Amino acid sequence: MTKAQAMLCAVAAYFLWVLGDTAIKYGGLAAVSPFLIMFLLGSVGASCLVASAFFKGDLSILRPHSPREQAFITVGRVIINYANIIALIHLPLTTFYAVVFTIPLMVAAMSAAMKHETLSLVKTVCLVAGFAGALLAIGIRSGGGDWVGYLAAFTSAACFASGVIAMRKVAKTDSAESVQFMIALSVTVVGLLGILWAHPVSPDLRVIALLVVAGVINIIGGVLYVKAVHNTVSTNVTQFHYTQIISGGILGYLIWNEVPSWNLLAGSVIIIVAGMIVASQAHKHKDDLLYDDER
Repeated sequence: MTKAQAMLCAVAAYFLWVLGDTAIKYGGLAAVSPFLIMFLLGSVGASCLVASAFFKGDLSILRPHSPREQAFITVGRVIINYANIIALIHLPLTTFYAVVFTIPLMVAAMSAAMKHETLSLVKTVCLVAGFAGALLAIGIRSGGGDWVGYLAAFTSAACFASGVIAMRKVAKTDSAESVQFMIALSVTVVGLLGILWAHPVSPDLRVIALLVVAGVINIIGGVLYVKAVHNTVSTNVTQFHYTQIISGGILGYLIWNEVPSWNLLAGSVIIIVAGMIVASQAHKHKDDLLYDDER
């Protein structure tokens, strides 16, 4: 796969995740239990991967080869799934993605910390400006959400960023299908345990059908994302988070009449500019954690 193809995979993955997030938000607002949503998303995703591997005649593609790293990524993704459901219930889509935009900045900061590097002045300024932009974007009263949603969204973003770092070794030894299968299986188990514990009320069948479709969409997006990470530098992949403000803003307006506030737009611009500068610095110095010892 060429670098251009990998970047197209990243764009497609983020767009599919927006569609999945929209369905999850719809289900959450319809009072569907977060654990039921997790169970549906996970079980559908795992089933799709097993079916795909079966028709390819190679079930071994689902077997993990880096269990320790995969376990770390899987735990993070289980947290991300639950946190995203909570965040999407409490935040407008555009506000949620403003927080998501901090992921590339978190990746840059974590990469430097793990390599025990001193951040350049440019990167330091960009990181500070980016997180300041996030604070401006969510606002105090005008962000359109509450602190439960903000806390859940930032928790999800931090876990996702750490997962990008952990993908360094996994991408060299495990297939994209293997990574996504372990995540889907774990999300299914946690969701089932939550259902047994909480005994949620059965929702409308139309909502269930929508969440099933979301499960298929999310797993396709997840496979494309891992393929993208495997075939290009992480900064090429993470910078395309910014495309989600467009699709998320459009869907939020069309479905829930969510109109972005001035501070959300201004903060998002600051985050995007800061993230793009950090990405360009990574290309210039070739210091991407997921790239430097793979080439």
